[in-house]
Amino acid sequence: MIRAFFFLFLTASASAVLTTFKIDEECLNFTVYPVQYELTIIPRIYTTQSFNYNCELVITVIANAPHVRMIELDAKDLGIESVNVYKDGNDIISRNTPFNHDTERGKLFIYLSEPLREYKVYNTRYQIKIKFRKNVFYDSSGIFAVKYDDEMEGIKYMLLTRLSRGHAKYFFPCFSNERFEAVFKFRVNTLTGAHGMQYTNSSLVIAQEQRTKTDKDGYIFIEYLPSPQVSLNEVGFVYSQFSNSSIRSRNSNDTIVIWAPGPFLVQYNYILKFGQSILEFIHDYAGINRNITTGPINVVPVPSNNLDGYEIGSWNLWTNGDFRLKYQPELISIRQIEKMTFDFTQQLCRVWLGNPGEERRTSWREEWFKEGMATYFAYYFLGKYHQTGERQSGWPYGFYGLESRHNAMSVDWYHSTPALINFNRTLAVDIPNRHKELVTMKTAALLWMVENWIGPEKFHPALVKYINMRRGSFINLEDFMINLDKETVECFHQFSNGTTSSMVLNSWFWYPGYPVINVHVYRDRLPNVITLKQRTFSFTKDFRYDSKYLIPISYVAQYQENCFNCHQPRFIISTPVYTFGENLDGGWILLNRHASGYYRVNYDVETWKLIAKTLRNEHNAIHQLNRAQIVNDAFALYTSGDLSYVLATHILGYLEKEQSYVVWESVISGFELLKTKDAACNFTRALYEEWRQFMRKHVAAIYARLIQDLEQQPKTRLFRSNIINFACALQHESCVNRVLNLYYQTKGRRHRLDPDSRQACYYAVLRESGDVAYQLRTDNLTSFENEDRTVARHLAENEQRLIYRLPPGIKPIANLVLNITSTLPTSNPTAQALDKDNPDSSTSVHTSIVCLILTYLVTTLF
Repeated sequence: MIRAFFFLFLTASASAVLTTFKIDEECLNFTVYPVQYELTIIPRIYTTQSFNYNCELVITVIANAPHVRMIELDAKDLGIESVNVYKDGNDIISRNTPFNHDTERGKLFIYLSEPLREYKVYNTRYQIKIKFRKNVFYDSSGIFAVKYDDEMEGIKYMLLTRLSRGHAKYFFPCFSNERFEAVFKFRVNTLTGAHGMQYTNSSLVIAQEQRTKTDKDGYIFIEYLPSPQVSLNEVGFVYSQFSNSSIRSRNSNDTIVIWAPGPFLVQYNYILKFGQSILEFIHDYAGINRNITTGPINVVPVPSNNLDGYEIGSWNLWTNGDFRLKYQPELISIRQIEKMTFDFTQQLCRVWLGNPGEERRTSWREEWFKEGMATYFAYYFLGKYHQTGERQSGWPYGFYGLESRHNAMSVDWYHSTPALINFNRTLAVDIPNRHKELVTMKTAALLWMVENWIGPEKFHPALVKYINMRRGSFINLEDFMINLDKETVECFHQFSNGTTSSMVLNSWFWYPGYPVINVHVYRDRLPNVITLKQRTFSFTKDFRYDSKYLIPISYVAQYQENCFNCHQPRFIISTPVYTFGENLDGGWILLNRHASGYYRVNYDVETWKLIAKTLRNEHNAIHQLNRAQIVNDAFALYTSGDLSYVLATHILGYLEKEQSYVVWESVISGFELLKTKDAACNFTRALYEEWRQFMRKHVAAIYARLIQDLEQQPKTRLFRSNIINFACALQHESCVNRVLNLYYQTKGRRHRLDPDSRQACYYAVLRESGDVAYQLRTDNLTSFENEDRTVARHLAENEQRLIYRLPPGIKPIANLVLNITSTLPTSNPTAQALDKDNPDSSTSVHTSIVCLILTYLVTTLF
């Protein structure tokens, strides 16, 4: 990417300021480039719910090409009143046709009486002066109004912007290109409350307040300092009657300020203290005394159910729905707390990794990589947070790595899913919603894989050293990997045959999807010969082919006394087939130690049976992260047609004894995989009911234990909440009866449902009645309750659609017979399903065939 730097002398008030601005290679194709926007805004908020503002806008521009006689701006739903273009104080707009505002297309065409002079030749600047008016509504794009009740003074209103995805043109006329960067100067009028207007005392923009002035007409204006160079999606404006509360990091000047109605500020103490803790983790990790941005980070909780998530470009002015920021113990569920803290941490990591408010800005050439890195660090710092002080009973950091892995895998198997490298030229704000989970979670999962491969004691020093070294300059993927290789070069000769971190990451960045490794152990020779065969994983029968990912392999053996490489079991495979020797002493081998690798594993039947036997007899002998991988892979491999029902349920049969939150999370996400459309397992309604019956039996024990457990630690609360939701979704009778009783006992009363059981209550009511509108009225529901109601309705509707979509199928017993008869020894060892340790599966081949024929005749004739 070519960067051209121009030096421009900008005048601000009576003093001159030298400003450097840069033009992206893509921007050079545009004939006119904006350097600075000056906005003087006079908002009006009427108590009659009418909202508008007048604005005087001055855009300083330069010409990139000669002979330009028309300037094209983007302006949508704006009332343009006048337009002038000045060169050295002279208006050069055409007298015959000054401008044309195409309201349908949202374009403003400005016609000139003389051509613009090319900047690189004449060093000439121009000022475009536009006066316009904007009417604002609750559902307006770009800038909109929000109604709220502050309890003390009654109903109030606020205005705020959300300018991502080209919405700036609804706020002011602009050059709607997210790659254009310019300086912004704001002057905002504050309302006194006269003439039926709401008194408004707080105005927030992306720059710090400079002074307050009163003009000749008596209007009071807040003037702000010029902002750094920012793109349109990094601009923000909030206008309200809010108060604020702040907290400062103990080891830096970084400050977080919450803006909310005064009576409610106490509800945001939790997120303030949480943010302070994360800031301190960030500074401890970075190891340098440096603020993450200049000035405070203003966070505005918006009293609206329609906002859920921060704008990616927000850096010192964040807006989000108030239910994603406030803490009300009697209303907020533990799942909502987890969502709130993750989103907040991820946004802080985005700002830390690079923002316009730095003394010198750190820019990322591949913004998708920054998004993935921010997600990786969000999980990392959350893991630190939950293992500190009173929270040491929290879940391990490895759980978050596993979560990113499973989230990514759930969307990364489609044949239409692009490789990460395809987003190299895509701005973070332009990544499609359907691919955001892929970009953030897959990148985080791959970084976690590399961290576990070379060791955190090497990976993290190399990572933070590179980030600190590139502060104030550009970070790009190629440069990152070169430096990572330099810092970890001593690791390579030990176990990777010269393979570097960059080679591993490149093989995953350049190719979509992920592999499944089929493991076959030849136990008839010593040492045992183990063959690994990788192919692309797919839930459907299509798009399965040999793959060549560079896969870091780690493994653990059941018996390690005579194991050759158990103390250093790490190497790289780069070919479709790889063979090595190991002494297993008749035990199992587990690939992907601690489930850190971004791949699934399918073993030969004998190895699966040995693993299942250990799980039944002594499941804690296998690390909980590996148990989590085993159960999730069992569901996935059954769904993809690579495991029979008999073998899959045999592996999962130990779950009655399982008490690990990490493992049950993998069970829950794995069960959802069964619902994959067009899966190779030929799923039917009868099979689905068989699986639900199987899981109802195995979830009963952990459900009963957690319901009796009164502990309120976050880990236990989240575990209990997820198991209640899962058990009720399975129609576990005890769970359904309990939550229905809870719902009807509280219906019509003033006290609220238990937040952690609320979603399950709503789901059970919907499944029982089927009447969403009647049973779950939205009147008087809080934002927290409304979110759970929406999620419950979505899950109930999806369940109904699944039932309608699935064919009826044959009776489950016929399916079992089919699985047994199809698992005779074949050339593919993973297709075998007969379990010698299970007498029920030792049906003779002849009996199985007879049963199959009889079942087919019965279902066909009757």
